Amino acid sequence: MRLPKLEPETKFLILAAAIGAAGALVDAGFRALIALSHRVFVSGTAELFTPMGLGWKPLLVLLAPALGGLAVGALGRFSHTEVGGYALPAFLEKVNLNAAGLTLKSTVLRGLAAALTLGSGGSAGVEGPIASLGGGIAAWIARARQLVGERLRVLIACGSSAAVAAAYGAPIAGVFFTQEIVLAGNYDLQNFVRVVVASGSATVVARAIRGDAPLFEVAPFQLIGPSELLFYLALGLACGFCGATFSRLFFRTKRLFASSRVPPLWQPALGGALVGAIAIFVPGVLGIGHEVIESVLGADSIALGGLTLALVLLVVGKLIATCITIGSGGAGGIFGPSLCLGAVLGALVGSVADHFWHAQTSIPAHYALVGMGAFLAATVRAPLTSIFLVFEMTGSSSAAVLPTILAVAASLVVARRFERRSIDDTELAGRGVHLHQGREVTVLAGVTCGEAMDREFASVPATASAPELQALLAHSKANAYVVLDFEDRLVGILSVQDLRVLDPATAEQLGSLAIASELCERNVITVFEDEPLTAALSKIDQHGFRQLPVVDRADPRRVVGLLERRHVLAAYRRHLALRDSDSAANRDASAT
Repeated sequence: MRLPKLEPETKFLILAAAIGAAGALVDAGFRALIALSHRVFVSGTAELFTPMGLGWKPLLVLLAPALGGLAVGALGRFSHTEVGGYALPAFLEKVNLNAAGLTLKSTVLRGLAAALTLGSGGSAGVEGPIASLGGGIAAWIARARQLVGERLRVLIACGSSAAVAAAYGAPIAGVFFTQEIVLAGNYDLQNFVRVVVASGSATVVARAIRGDAPLFEVAPFQLIGPSELLFYLALGLACGFCGATFSRLFFRTKRLFASSRVPPLWQPALGGALVGAIAIFVPGVLGIGHEVIESVLGADSIALGGLTLALVLLVVGKLIATCITIGSGGAGGIFGPSLCLGAVLGALVGSVADHFWHAQTSIPAHYALVGMGAFLAATVRAPLTSIFLVFEMTGSSSAAVLPTILAVAASLVVARRFERRSIDDTELAGRGVHLHQGREVTVLAGVTCGEAMDREFASVPATASAPELQALLAHSKANAYVVLDFEDRLVGILSVQDLRVLDPATAEQLGSLAIASELCERNVITVFEDEPLTAALSKIDQHGFRQLPVVDRADPRRVVGLLERRHVLAAYRRHLALRDSDSAANRDASAT
């Protein structure tokens, strides 16, 4: 009996399911690595990360993050690889623009650096490292199957979705994490199905390993009445402002360490020591923040007073500690700290509302739950990921939908008012990459006019007569001619359309009375060699010119080339082909 032959798409879905299972195993291995790191640096002292129950261990609290940072610095130094910092933006750039450049070596080293950072008490999250690890494993499997181009990119996205879904026990959030963040909002129905298969497969394997219980337990959600929505709206506004503040401080801290005289080897250690110093006075700032979230989600009430002040200090301390950890070169993501900050901020708002309007409000734990989604949305600008992640991590009921959506929407409005981009987009924009503008724009932004222009452009002297110009139509295939003076300096542009009004009889009649300098367009828009093609396209669309002379920046009247729309399209296709062809070279490099 002959088995039916599988269609290519069916084979791809089977491969996506296998990638999903591998992503769940990657998550389990990564968590085991963090646990091992924790035992090495703090001998498994669990209370080191608790928000309120920290014993007086100042030396351990100070040294553990510093030693972890030193280990990260040494790993980067001896591996000659950049392993620290916030790596998710670089991963997103490779997935969308150069999937073939994602190597297993760099991915594993970054994962190891993240385990050292998190296990020793650094304040960071797991989503960046785990997404990169899942994507890296998927890339390795895809190369073994000799997949390139778009299929390689989609499989990497499947690996990221699978790892995140397994890490948080959130298959739906894993899917939307890929669609909103990894693939930069570029939805495609076929790719969506593939990512769903990978995420579902990862969740099945992860639950077989860890069980079906949600990551956090919270009391059944209850909305007391419509008036309570005002308090959730206020929470969303507060999360938006604090999320934008977090983003600004994040990059200022990064620039501060980058401009310091401390050698890169020692910067993560210095950052770890500073975080440890904060933790001595503000317990709970160390680690991912899950212990803090468990505490506030399990609290039935939070009385105003000393405990409220401790929560305020925890918000400030956790925000600063996260910026220092990652800004100094520690490895990790921002999901965990954002969820922690949102939970604490929600508990604060809930405690105030409960104190003054007790009969109209629910318990502070419910505000903490909504605050997690609102704060995360303010930092990553991925509302669907934020909403579904909170619901799936806590097993919340449909009663929480309306307050969460309202708070997330308010948070996004305020965050965008103060910071136009997410942390990921800001990091990428600093390198000239704009994924949400589309793959085409991003590619063109990385190509200069000098690379795309035609250096063998057609030109005519400014004194060329009408008969000489009319003769060009029969002997030249150029679309336009650059008109030059006797010093070979730019005078204007003469298009073929302008020359077609000169029939042989008219040209003979005009003779030398009409010359090129009089017939050409003198009000010419030019571009420089080092300008990106996006700038050239903008000028073409804005001014209506079909051709742009490319001039020397040192001498703006010296023409070095001519740029047309067809040159831009050819350059775009050429660069995409080069990036796809790089897969073979990178596959050979990773194998060695």
